[in-house]
Amino acid sequence: MFGPAFFLQRINDIPLKYKFLLIYFLCVLLPIIVINVFFYQRNSADIKLREMDNLRKSIERASGELSAVIEESVALSRSIASDAAINEVLDRTYADPVEYFVAYHDFLRNNLTRYTSTYPNISDIRIYTDNGSIQTGSNYYVIGRLSGVLPWLEQFHGRAGDVHLAAYEEQDFLNPGRRISVLSKMNLYAANSKYRKYLRVDLNPEKIYSIMKREDGWLRLLLIDDAGRVVLDSANMPWGGGDTATAAEIPAQTDRSSGYVLEHSLGNAGYILGWKLVGIADTRRIEMLHDAARRSILWLAAISAVIPTILINILFRSYHYRVNKLARHMARIRDERFEPIAIAEGRDEIGALIRSFNTMAQKIHSLIHEVYKLEIRQKSLELEHLRAELSALHSQVNPHFLFNTLNALYVVCVKNGYGDVASVIRDLSLLMRQMLGRADDLIPLREELQFTAMYLQIEKFRFGDLFEYAFQVDPAADELRIPRMSVQLLVENACKHGLQARRDNRKVFVTARLEDGALAIAVADNGIGMEEEKLRQVMDAARTDSAGGEHVGIRNVYKRLELYYRSMAAFRIDSSPGVGTTVEIRIPIKLLMEDDGKEGR
Repeated sequence: MFGPAFFLQRINDIPLKYKFLLIYFLCVLLPIIVINVFFYQRNSADIKLREMDNLRKSIERASGELSAVIEESVALSRSIASDAAINEVLDRTYADPVEYFVAYHDFLRNNLTRYTSTYPNISDIRIYTDNGSIQTGSNYYVIGRLSGVLPWLEQFHGRAGDVHLAAYEEQDFLNPGRRISVLSKMNLYAANSKYRKYLRVDLNPEKIYSIMKREDGWLRLLLIDDAGRVVLDSANMPWGGGDTATAAEIPAQTDRSSGYVLEHSLGNAGYILGWKLVGIADTRRIEMLHDAARRSILWLAAISAVIPTILINILFRSYHYRVNKLARHMARIRDERFEPIAIAEGRDEIGALIRSFNTMAQKIHSLIHEVYKLEIRQKSLELEHLRAELSALHSQVNPHFLFNTLNALYVVCVKNGYGDVASVIRDLSLLMRQMLGRADDLIPLREELQFTAMYLQIEKFRFGDLFEYAFQVDPAADELRIPRMSVQLLVENACKHGLQARRDNRKVFVTARLEDGALAIAVADNGIGMEEEKLRQVMDAARTDSAGGEHVGIRNVYKRLELYYRSMAAFRIDSSPGVGTTVEIRIPIKLLMEDDGKEGR
């Protein structure tokens, strides 16, 4: 009941206007929308992938620089803490301040300050001790004589290990503010451990500031300590006082589900374990890139839709107007109104039908006025026959009328002995059937080369003995499937741009071979060639996304290779002025085998 004949009948019942609209929506508008949506999604995914890669590299670079600063400070801290002379002098019990100042001037005075000028990443070095016989001053401090608490010392208590990285607020009335310091216990020598001694190496805030702000503008960096607190925020610089935020106070954009937040540990050593750097990408930049991609694709979609719409509308009006005229005048014949169709007929099949109708109407009108009613009755059967023929002609009008015309020309040329012209018409007809009749975009290399040979035969007819071409194909590559028209477009480009300016001895050489695990296809010509600057412009035009311009064929092949095989397919052009040009594409065989598998499924 619902066989092919039923559906064909249903299609025949659809008015011509709605058939054109159906073709427009299904074959033009819908593919444009689907393709542009696909390209937008792919472009958006590529933008996100690229930005995430940049984010990862930036945070790794900043983390590496911070780790290097900390490691340098730890190495210096261990060097000072292992200095036996400093430990011995600070572990003495002095009878009075004078005795201490003598020892201070003899040894301690410039022993620490010299490091701050040698190491630009360090701002200050201090030693704290509970030896009450020394005097607080310069870089040496007695713990019991300091007013207020020492926040860094509180962090040190209860921790394993002799070295610790701490972030805290300095309460010193002369220089208060936030500090990041490397703390060390000076307990290496048992003989000099009468008093507790602590070494504090303060990191240079300007150095930390420059590292954190280097990626400013598109990346926000948060330095998190081992307690989960935000020590530094590149969006809240420069270095200053204030409470240190906890992890719960990190801005909402650090939500990992956003996909634009990464964290990187500063190291695995015990003194830095738990410290990490969190990077937050500026989504405004990413949104701007998405908006630019969206605008480009919308413009492309609009142009791709408007131009076919205008062309289809013009063709539809030309077709529909004349067919409606013909139908209305045929309907009037039933009322014995034999009026000719007074419009520009055209030279296509519809115009031929209109001319035939006008001739028929004139002959019928003449018969009515020249013979008796009896003769008209006798001719009624003939009139019905004519109507049947007209209806048959009407039913034969379809989108392939051009093929019928070419076939008619072919027959005439064969009958009159125009063998060369007949061959060209046959190749042209086959070319057009290939271009319009194939729905699949991947075809065997054998068919693509046959298709290309037809085109070259037409060029051969055009130039005669002034043009030659040749193929050299590895038989093992015949059945590998490649994008349709990828070779023909390169050959057409060679004929148009390479050989057009050459007067004689025009040659095109097409090769296809399997080597190094890839299918290599080359199209070479002996045309005028290109200078290096022109060759660079051609490659730039092939890589651009803009439509129009010259070398559309080159760009078409390049973009389709990029679409199907991404960066795994190679596209190369070699050219020398006055010698010729060679265009070569290389596609890994494993990708071609995957395409064969997809086609099979």
